[in-house]
Amino acid sequence: MIVTETEPTCGQVIVSGYNNHSHMLSVLKFLGYCPQYDALWENITLEEHIRCFAAIKGVDPKHLNAVIDYYVSSLKLEEHRKKCAKTLSGGTKRKLSYIMSILGSPRLVLLDEPSTGMDPQSKRFLWDTISASFKKTERGAILTTHYMEEADALCDRVGIMVNGQLECLGSTQHLKSKYGSGYILEVKLRYTESTQLESSMDSLEEHLNQLFPGLQKVERFQERAQYAIPKDDVKSLGVTFSNLEKCKETHNLEEYSFSQSTLEQVFIYFAKKQ
Repeated sequence: MIVTETEPTCGQVIVSGYNNHSHMLSVLKFLGYCPQYDALWENITLEEHIRCFAAIKGVDPKHLNAVIDYYVSSLKLEEHRKKCAKTLSGGTKRKLSYIMSILGSPRLVLLDEPSTGMDPQSKRFLWDTISASFKKTERGAILTTHYMEEADALCDRVGIMVNGQLECLGSTQHLKSKYGSGYILEVKLRYTESTQLESSMDSLEEHLNQLFPGLQKVERFQERAQYAIPKDDVKSLGVTFSNLEKCKETHNLEEYSFSQSTLEQVFIYFAKKQ
């Protein structure tokens, strides 16, 4: 609806003071758009895409080469500069789509799953680049995604929609605290040839049940296990960590991880309402 492909059934969309229905061209001047599926011409190069869209977005011709060099360098695309779009990898195409959306410094950028199909390292690099592009600027972005890790990494505020209704809106920390199911505890026993794994794990689990009455086993295999702990069982994080440290001595615990519910778990909580 924001890019005027679908007409709203009610309400209105205002961008920089303009209604996108009555002043569509004015609104589009302020928008950048990175679609989920790369809208690229197969037979022109990466550099030619940037040059073409920069011209469309009104980049000063005197600065055009500098702009191209900046984005190609910033996103580490030098080796792909002269390659046709059809020969580019999926991750490189996503980087190019993002560049095209940000050209001309639009006030608002719409990002539809910008890191889809990228390997973890490239994904993290793109997230860092996107964050840096908006930091300390007057620009904003709206990100739509099913990947909660992406939302957690990029968004200041997160809204979760279920059946077309906005169910919640707030910072990631606020949503985790309000709707999260509690905490996740991961443990690993110190393993030696003489270790009786089953009995040692049973003993540790029994002790954890005393510390956290609502403890629920998520999974357990060999010397590792994961448990879900309700918020009400954790009155003090300091006391909790102190007790877990004691387990290293009393129950041969090698290492543990104690973390808050993830944004993914909050998303699943709302998704169950469908």
